[in-house]
Amino acid sequence: MRSTHLPTIARVRLLAGALGERAAWWRTRFTEEAARRALEMLFPQTSVRAALESVTEAARRAHDAQLGPRAFHLFRLPIHLEDRLAGWLAKPEARLDWPPMQQDALCAELERTGSKGAGAAEGPLCLGKPARLDHEAAFKELAGVYVQAARAGVRVIPYFED
Repeated sequence: MRSTHLPTIARVRLLAGALGERAAWWRTRFTEEAARRALEMLFPQTSVRAALESVTEAARRAHDAQLGPRAFHLFRLPIHLEDRLAGWLAKPEARLDWPPMQQDALCAELERTGSKGAGAAEGPLCLGKPARLDHEAAFKELAGVYVQAARAGVRVIPYFED
């Protein structure tokens, strides 16, 4: 995976995490306005990263509860990807904007980032082998899957497994 894909991974993770909060797929509010104000006071330079890390942990737990900790998904990547992503996020040039507050705006932004998803079925959805995660196209597909699920009013858990 080229490092040029890291901003896409971070952005899709942040937007899907925020979408999960708005759709009540996990019970956190790290990307909403009150949390934004609090995080900006506590972490003025890294508030978006703090929100990303917090919503990632909540979403990881929700996904793992359905899949178990052996499957890979947007919020639990193979260690080489997690390490690269953490390294990129630690750099001063790593820029992430706060996600939109409204669910429709989140969906629209994910649609601009992504591609058509595999469907809006409720529950776990296998998207192939973990090797696909080395390619940006997998994250664009994930963006589309989360949008379709939110618009259909279902909770989808896309994953990659051998």
